[in-house]
Amino acid sequence: MPALPPSPADCNRKNSVVILEDDKIYGKVLEFQLRASGFESKLCGSTNALFNHIKTHGNPDIFILDYFLGDEEPTGLEICRRVVTYFNRPAIMLTGNDNVETLVSCLTAGADQYIVKPCDVRELVARIEVTLRRQDTRSSYRENSLTLPLDENISISWENESLQHSDGRISHLTQKELGLLELFLREQNRYIDRRKAFMSLYGYEMDPLNRSIDVLVSRIRKKLRELDDDYRIKTLRGHGYVLYKKK
Repeated sequence: MPALPPSPADCNRKNSVVILEDDKIYGKVLEFQLRASGFESKLCGSTNALFNHIKTHGNPDIFILDYFLGDEEPTGLEICRRVVTYFNRPAIMLTGNDNVETLVSCLTAGADQYIVKPCDVRELVARIEVTLRRQDTRSSYRENSLTLPLDENISISWENESLQHSDGRISHLTQKELGLLELFLREQNRYIDRRKAFMSLYGYEMDPLNRSIDVLVSRIRKKLRELDDDYRIKTLRGHGYVLYKKK
């Protein structure tokens, strides 16, 4: 698998990537390829090594986490929840399959992307760069507006990554759920195309069988209705979704 030359986007500072992978040979290959592609990469073979590295060197810009880390380790999903929640950094999951159950698990844990291994480093690099760009955009946007009202009772909190009701109830959101809600708010009462939504969130073309957007919509629908039963996300087969509130 060929390595890419360093990106000219940032010649002074390399983006840092921490890889959690218990397969040392495969992990070393990824570490080398990402380093050759212009990243500052570090392989950690266990969760203890990962957290010790963070303690010593600080948070990386992004985590690459293996889905299954062996019987003696926490799952990659559990580590994903921790790093996304406590370190406020994006994560990409490496998985051995792309079935719906795996997809749902990755999204639920807060992963920004998932990729089936063994993967072509060019695809992995592209997904890392897309994820980091979106992270920068989100950070800049939310620094200027900590909350965004949905109506007089419900608002989105960027700071707490949640939906908040004026009566104090809160429903927490993953990064991808936040991103899709932003799309819905920009296009309120208008249909959002599934493929365009996928491209906006993930940065690449959607496979026709991919159900990522369907899963996210289902989760957002549930969380909205927990706070206000008048909110609806309607599915129009062949077109997409629309967010609206019952009159």
